[in-house]
Amino acid sequence: MSRENGAFAGAVLVSVVGLFAIGERRPRLLLEDGLVENLAAGGFLTAALLAVAALIRLRASLTPADAVMLLGTIGVATLAFLSEISFGARLFDIRMPEMRGGGEFDGAHDIVIVMARRVSAAGRSGLIAAAVCGVVLLVAAMSLLVRFWERFRLVLSKPFAFRLALAAGMLASAVTLDLSSSSKAKVLEEMLELAASGVLVLALLARLREGPLPPAAPVAGIPGRTGQR
Repeated sequence: MSRENGAFAGAVLVSVVGLFAIGERRPRLLLEDGLVENLAAGGFLTAALLAVAALIRLRASLTPADAVMLLGTIGVATLAFLSEISFGARLFDIRMPEMRGGGEFDGAHDIVIVMARRVSAAGRSGLIAAAVCGVVLLVAAMSLLVRFWERFRLVLSKPFAFRLALAAGMLASAVTLDLSSSSKAKVLEEMLELAASGVLVLALLARLREGPLPPAAPVAGIPGRTGQR
């Protein structure tokens, strides 16, 4: 990890801790459609628009990996924005589908909640199946990481890719925390989403600041391959 990326990760950690402390002291900020949710929604929308701008502005110099990351960012940021505004349910008085076990399906995170409830309802067999699927996915992910480690390391050395990966990890953590009924978990979930929206914006600003990049140099020890941005 480069010094810049390490410093950025440290700053994000400090920011999340600070936001968590504020949320603990002022829980009213976390109310549905409150300040924190609106700020997060604005951040995700900004990130989606910046990703579109980067895709248009840099289209002539983008590698396939760059294009995929930008398209993925547009999709994730747009979905997160719609989730934060409950897909317009409160803005436009749209009736959202009821979920078995309580609540309405008004956010992407509800997919995880529905799956968790189905596993729980299936009892022991459901837990075993979920555990097996989890182990298989983990092994597959580790195998891919080992096989493409050099390329993965090169990609993550760039501020853009590193910040995208950091934001993805934060959003995944927030979705996991949403399964908990703890009040502290709820505070941390909302603050992680807010911080992740900011990280996405900073990632896109970093990519736009880089502008068109020259062709990547060959990767040492890997004939015929080049480093990726």
